Amino acid sequence: MSAKSFVAECVICGALTRTVIDAQLVKPKPVRYAVCDACGFIRKAPTTHPSPSAEKAVYDQHRNSFDSPGYVAMFERFIAKAVDPFITRGRGLDFGSGPGPVLHQLLERQGFSMRHYDPYYHPISDVFNDRYNLITATEVFEHLSDPKATFATLIERLMPGGILAVQTMFHPANDAAFLDWWYRRDATHIGFFTPTTFHHLAKHHPVRIAYHDTKNIVVIQKHETRSNA
Repeated sequence: MSAKSFVAECVICGALTRTVIDAQLVKPKPVRYAVCDACGFIRKAPTTHPSPSAEKAVYDQHRNSFDSPGYVAMFERFIAKAVDPFITRGRGLDFGSGPGPVLHQLLERQGFSMRHYDPYYHPISDVFNDRYNLITATEVFEHLSDPKATFATLIERLMPGGILAVQTMFHPANDAAFLDWWYRRDATHIGFFTPTTFHHLAKHHPVRIAYHDTKNIVVIQKHETRSNA
């Protein structure tokens, strides 16, 4: 069921949102989502966000390593679409690398000088003292409690001309399809995007959307520094 009354401001663009309720899951309490029709962002109600310990418990069950051919192939496809056409060398940061930094290692094999960060498995915060030609965030943005602030932090860490390459599933266009969508049922997924959402995020920074597909990839490029000559 859907409540049509506007309930809050969107945390991405500030527009008024409306509530969509998961009527299939009412115990221990209904799950509510704030839907923004202006920028497309959907946010799970903060009262149903998992605690850090519950979130990590889910991640600890993942078996993401080079021993998983499907997992490796996912990153190889990501590199081919979101990295190779835009940048081939430089300093890189894999943000939200998880317990097994497979993407980090694949990019190192291609010649990038890589670092990686994960708040649970590799919380080395001095990575944010450096600047990078490439920052990747694969299957990360849907977990963020404050994606707008994280986006700003990552853009600030990019060198001029550098790219932020993001992978996160774009949600279906209507409420019924969203409520039936497998991706939202992961308890650690609390925010859902469309390419339009990233356009709204990008317009407040010196960047452009260099590429996006219709499924799960968006590439943001920082503007080159203009010469004063």
